[in-house]
Amino acid sequence: MQKLDTPLYACHYSCMIGKGLLVVVWFPLTFVLLLVNLTLLAASTRVSASISEQYPQPLSHRVTASAGTAQILGANVVAGDARGLLLKKFLEKYSSPMAPYADLLVQKADENGFDFRLVVSIAMCESNLGKRMPSRDSFNPFGIAVYTGQEFGKKFNDWEHAITWVSEYIRTKYYDRGITDLRDIGAIWAPPSVENGYSWTNCVQQFIGTIT
Repeated sequence: MQKLDTPLYACHYSCMIGKGLLVVVWFPLTFVLLLVNLTLLAASTRVSASISEQYPQPLSHRVTASAGTAQILGANVVAGDARGLLLKKFLEKYSSPMAPYADLLVQKADENGFDFRLVVSIAMCESNLGKRMPSRDSFNPFGIAVYTGQEFGKKFNDWEHAITWVSEYIRTKYYDRGITDLRDIGAIWAPPSVENGYSWTNCVQQFIGTIT
């Protein structure tokens, strides 16, 4: 009978033990590494979220269009900011002298409770945004108190006065009395337009829809 080679047997035995230890150690080590990676990933996500909160996306990427009166450009937009930009862009497009007062127009609309586009749209229909007023120094692009046969009607001191006055006028003359429908406003603001198929109302409504 051939004698067993003792050194070879010992080596084989040692290798078996080594493999067994490797298997025993491998699974816990893999679990620990996986746990560490998940922890680092969660920490990275929290840091990214914190950075996003501190440095939000620019406003130009967050603006959405207004859907109508009292619904103002999405929930993330502070009143007066993007709306002012929309009005300014619209006014500058038509070279209106009212362009520098876009934020004031929004402010006064908010204070008096009506659509921020209303005053500008009226000015567009009445005077092409202030380019066809009774006189240059009247600051009256709204067709307010311009009586038949008279060269001048209501005259304002400056643009701030005009915008403030007409905004308060819309509230007290119409909204405070429950007159909020644009057809009803048009029937009082420009009575002859009713016989022309509510042409004033249609004009104002058209430009309200354009400022989006």
